[in-house]
Amino acid sequence: MVSGTRRILAIRGILYPGGLNDLSRVVIRILLSASLITFAGPGLARPLVTSSEDTLARVCLAREETPERIIAACDAALAEAGLTDAQRVEMTIARADGFLWMEDPAAAEAGYRAAIEIDPRSSEAWNGLGWALRDSRGDSAALEAFETSLSIEVSVQGLGGKAATARETGAMSNEEARAMLRAALTIDPEYLWALREIAWSHLDDDQPGDAAAVFEEALALDPDDVNARYGLGRSVLAAGDALRALTMFNEVLADVPDDMATRVYRIIALRELDRNAQALRDADRLISEFPDRSSGYIERGLSLMALERRAEALATFEHAEAELGPSNALLYWHADALAADGRFEAALEVIDRALAMEGANASDHLLKSYIALELKDYPLTRAAAETALETGEESPWAHYYIAITMVHSGETAEALSRFDRAMETGLPDHRVGALAKELIGAGKYIEAAQLRIRY
Repeated sequence: MVSGTRRILAIRGILYPGGLNDLSRVVIRILLSASLITFAGPGLARPLVTSSEDTLARVCLAREETPERIIAACDAALAEAGLTDAQRVEMTIARADGFLWMEDPAAAEAGYRAAIEIDPRSSEAWNGLGWALRDSRGDSAALEAFETSLSIEVSVQGLGGKAATARETGAMSNEEARAMLRAALTIDPEYLWALREIAWSHLDDDQPGDAAAVFEEALALDPDDVNARYGLGRSVLAAGDALRALTMFNEVLADVPDDMATRVYRIIALRELDRNAQALRDADRLISEFPDRSSGYIERGLSLMALERRAEALATFEHAEAELGPSNALLYWHADALAADGRFEAALEVIDRALAMEGANASDHLLKSYIALELKDYPLTRAAAETALETGEESPWAHYYIAITMVHSGETAEALSRFDRAMETGLPDHRVGALAKELIGAGKYIEAAQLRIRY
């Protein structure tokens, strides 16, 4: 679920393909045929066709088998004589779908391109290419494929693919993407993937209430939708209802017990409920079962911090880096733990290493700004906060840190204006007193009194 691109690729004609955003794996209920010509190889021990009512082409196009068997049936059918170009396109797409479902986007991309060579006007092939490119790269090439598909024929897959890819690449705002996804739903009101994508976009916009409502819409259509249940858990957790979130995550894990992200968020929910010892036990199990992943170590360290066992937490982060090597997330939480322990010089060294790695974002710059502020290095505080804002994330804390540096550089009016901006964007009320203290320390008694009156 959380790190990287997690997805499930649905079989065209049964479900719409797309991403699961944060759900790494899910159980798909596949309609398995009773038994069917025999092919050797894993998963193909039984014959592909057993009924006189079936043919290899029908098995290929039905997409009701496992991906390996779909691909085998399509290969065999495509080798037969007497096929029309239209049939070849349909079966080539079905074969590519099988590879996409197996999470082999490179093979899928080759298959969709082969179908496009036969028929450049196949919107289905262009859609498939868009999904494959989105899975492998998620860049403008995927967006172009969806746009080409829509120029040929409007479809829910084209609209959904374009909206999702455009918002992920920054070519479209989340609000604009939601409008396009709602348009797709006017064509097919049961397009569950579009509903989930709308919900995830609300969560990305820090609108957990709206996200929860849309995930509920999806669950009303399909109560067994694992992704929607996970998303609902994420949404209610963000809204502060950790107990309900825990219930949601438990239900997801009943279907997919090994899903890493759900297990991680379950641990987070436990900590929110102050069940830190249980969270620690779950983190230890995660390390035991996934020793090559940093998530368990991070959750162990955070659970130990919640238990006020800081020395053990810091040792956990150090051990994880020694075992797995550094990563942006691991270094971020290590720096955060060092800062919580008052070791700001060491924290600054660690967060600088995190910022040098792939995946660095506004949160890393904000943590650096906070650490620099604690060290009273005001130029560094301001530079890091400004860099955080340059990422496009409107953070109240970045504005707040900048306001403090302005107090100390004598820019009192600008500091108050910047603090107003911080409050407008969601800074907690208790920071009013903190800024008043900074103003008093700088000899600005009147301004401090005015600030308290204003807020």
